[in-house]
Amino acid sequence: MPLKPYAPVLALLLGLTAATIVAAGMTGARTIAAIAAAVFAATVMAVGWRINNSYWSAPGRLVAAVDPVDAVRRNTVLAALAYAWGGAVLLGTEFLSDLDWYHYGQYGLGAAILAAGLACYAARLARPGATPPAIWLTGLHGGAVVVGLAYLVGSGKAALVRADWVANVVFLWGGLVIVSICALSAMAQARLVRR
Repeated sequence: MPLKPYAPVLALLLGLTAATIVAAGMTGARTIAAIAAAVFAATVMAVGWRINNSYWSAPGRLVAAVDPVDAVRRNTVLAALAYAWGGAVLLGTEFLSDLDWYHYGQYGLGAAILAAGLACYAARLARPGATPPAIWLTGLHGGAVVVGLAYLVGSGKAALVRADWVANVVFLWGGLVIVSICALSAMAQARLVRR
């Protein structure tokens, strides 16, 4: 299923939830920030499921007609959106809130660069003759994020109330989105390549 019909809703959701989290960071409203991040994450994961579900639930002849590159491109766009959201929240927190954590700008810029890189890669995948990446690269991406999430939760950082709490909200919910997209993309690509 194409991603295009969901694009306006996802763009609006990115802006609204990012602004809500930044505002929550300015006022110390941790619950509001967590709810906004959860709404963003749940929506992006639901869209990811919707655009990939047909690849393993459709009859074989319908799946065979789908280009694996197109499936990977759609998932890459979703991942770019998740990184753009994280960058917007972190940079907004850096410039608009009183939270004093010197890494907000660094991580925000890093997320924005990853988003731009993934968007450029998705554009390359739209060209004729493009080939999908090896599935193990998608697994490596998702695995790296799982390690980061395990550290965040296992170390107890996610529950601490310090100046970096907005970043922890972004890392937790954004990380869950990326792991979900990587898993869905790998499953879809594996099914399409087998066909």
